[in-house]
Amino acid sequence: MSATTEFRLPRLADSVTSVRLSLWLKQEGDRVEAGEPMVEVETDKTNVELEAPVSGVLHAIHVAAGAEGLEVGTLLAVIADGAPGETAARASVPEARDQGAPAEVAPVAPGAPMVAAAPVADGSPPVEAEPHAAAHGSDDIAVPPSGTDQAATPIARRMAAVAGVTLAAITGTGRDGRVTKSDVDRVLAERTGASPTPTPIDDGASVPSGGPFHDEDLSALRRVTATRMQRAKQTVPHFYLRIECAADAALALLASAKQLRPDISPTLTDLVIRAAAFALRKVPRANSAWVDGRVRLYEDADIAVAVNTPTGLITPIVRGADKKDLAAIATETRGLVGRAREGQLRPAEYVGGTFTISNLGMYGVESLYAIVNPPQSCILGVGAAIARPVVVGNDVRVGRVMACTLSADHRVIDGALGAELLATIRDHIEQPGLMVV
Repeated sequence: MSATTEFRLPRLADSVTSVRLSLWLKQEGDRVEAGEPMVEVETDKTNVELEAPVSGVLHAIHVAAGAEGLEVGTLLAVIADGAPGETAARASVPEARDQGAPAEVAPVAPGAPMVAAAPVADGSPPVEAEPHAAAHGSDDIAVPPSGTDQAATPIARRMAAVAGVTLAAITGTGRDGRVTKSDVDRVLAERTGASPTPTPIDDGASVPSGGPFHDEDLSALRRVTATRMQRAKQTVPHFYLRIECAADAALALLASAKQLRPDISPTLTDLVIRAAAFALRKVPRANSAWVDGRVRLYEDADIAVAVNTPTGLITPIVRGADKKDLAAIATETRGLVGRAREGQLRPAEYVGGTFTISNLGMYGVESLYAIVNPPQSCILGVGAAIARPVVVGNDVRVGRVMACTLSADHRVIDGALGAELLATIRDHIEQPGLMVV
């Protein structure tokens, strides 16, 4: 018998307590090399590829794609020495599998037919195998063409390959038209054709519950976000302060910066990050958190920025933002946002943060009253820069005005301190020259 090595779930980060197994990149009987990605798991924030600890042959898979709640140390698979054919034959014997750790199966959408299927990531409904489609004369599921130049994220490309979906037939919603995991999920959901579940009434009959619908499982990120936000709203004593900022000087500065450095093109969010970081330096007690019944004061202004992704909201962090100029912040933010939307953030890029900014101005929203992200004590909601009449001395002219709303934890920050912080942010937005002196 060849020597075997257990492949167990490693610790990914201190904040990660459990994961979901999204996709096996190798199958039983496949040859693997040490350091080669074998499986992809989903944490509450991002997707992570786990590498083979040794070279050999994947002898047996103990946890199927779709399994949730996997903790550190869970046995995922066994890697054995020996020739692929020999090891694969042994892997096919039922007794070779650990009977104490039954593999879970990917969930099926309500009403979807139970068919032989290829597992796909993120709990998406299984797609019928190609022979089944061919038998029915269907052209919906095609063999992916070789050498396709369709831009796609790594997980989307693997999902499409496993499900037999042509990437070129999927409309990408990612950056520059890139196909993302959610795009593949959408196509797979459309092709399962799950019918709505009728709602029973007292006399035993069934009626449609408001017309056609479908239920959608939460991603790990959305599920954790929902739990955290519900707890925050229930346990954190929020108060809100709103202030209006003249945005003309800031917009003029950004326009000049884009002309001088079109490769960087800083945004209004970048400028607000810098303004908030400077304000936290001048009002240090606001750069704080509620931790175990005490107020924790931070020395660095690590600004988290809310980013909407296909799987939910995540807040990557610009660390030491008070020590970086606008160009450095713009470059770093662009990279963080791109990796966030592609599910490629590292834990060090989103764990922590001392202050959060959420900007919905690009959607035309004028005011945002956000929920505090514990243990942080503050979050700043940023609205759109709206053209309106403004008074300058004895004159009235048209100017751009932007509302900034501070949501704060009253256990850490009182109204006066919050007002001081918000006024300081406004001063730096209205006079961006203060941030270069």
